[in-house]
Amino acid sequence: MKLFTMLLQIALVVGIACSATASAHSSGEAFGANTLINRIEGIVWDPYRRPVRDLYVELQNENYFAVSRTRTDSAGRFSFSGVAFGRYNVKVLTSGTNYLDYMESVDLVNVLRGAGDAIYLDVYLKFDKRRVNSNLGEITEAIFVQDVPEEARRLYRKGVKDLHEKRDVGFNELEESLKIFPNYYDALNFIGREYVARKDYQKSLAYLIRSIDVNQRSFSSFYALAYACYQLAHRPEALEAARGAILLQPNSVNAELLYGTLLRLDRSYEKAEKALLAAKKLSKDNPVPEVHWQLALLYNKLGRNQEAADELETYLKVRPAATDDKQIQALIAKLRRNAKPKPVSVNN
Repeated sequence: MKLFTMLLQIALVVGIACSATASAHSSGEAFGANTLINRIEGIVWDPYRRPVRDLYVELQNENYFAVSRTRTDSAGRFSFSGVAFGRYNVKVLTSGTNYLDYMESVDLVNVLRGAGDAIYLDVYLKFDKRRVNSNLGEITEAIFVQDVPEEARRLYRKGVKDLHEKRDVGFNELEESLKIFPNYYDALNFIGREYVARKDYQKSLAYLIRSIDVNQRSFSSFYALAYACYQLAHRPEALEAARGAILLQPNSVNAELLYGTLLRLDRSYEKAEKALLAAKKLSKDNPVPEVHWQLALLYNKLGRNQEAADELETYLKVRPAATDDKQIQALIAKLRRNAKPKPVSVNN
């Protein structure tokens, strides 16, 4: 079996396993089935009232010990279900961003016998001036101000909140906000990114392109457009959008990773290595497994199998243990045996 085919099969297994794990954690199932009626949920907003995705939210007990953790989804939403009655702290962890950490105490109360409690939080983050001024961590998106009609703004915020549990209602409210104000950047950007998160890549394109037309310094729109085009196999367009994302946020690990992957597929190997090494450097303190996977594929293609093996070993170290570890270890051994100028057979 060719090495690339083996890697591809392993990648599919890893992807399925990671998706299943993420679903279990985000649903808050760790608390058990006996108290599933109780929940704490909310949306995390940035200082410009836009939902923030991919931030860790930690649920702590009254002694500040973590009892569960989840990530915000594409709508900035987080949820903990099956929580026992008592006092808790909800903490938003903002490491690697320009935001201040946020924490709020909440009480789950058993008002009626056999009934549960539900708490909803709107979390509004603030900028950490020390990080903003020193340009540390992720660069925040360029400030884009619009004079948005209040009714359009109200429908946008309501649509973001409703989207999780009432999908059609949420999208309808977002569309209504655009009917009132067709150039509403926040709505265009959010809908486009939401379709990407839901893997409806074709639908995302029109919104993301319009979003960029309105705000040409929107990193999130450029990145989402690059990823959607990549998934749709529109590689020239994906490369151009990824290049735009890099220009706007050169310190973005995800943008450098996507750009490097696209360059590797485009056989621009020197540029691909530069981008992937940049992603590796940026993620030094918090390693991203996919960076090492992509470097392994690149080095194998270039006949640098010793380096490919090294990257696969790092990949195994920084990702959670999985059932395919032995297969990857076998690949590492094969790469080391074939550490010669001529690569093991690899197909892009």
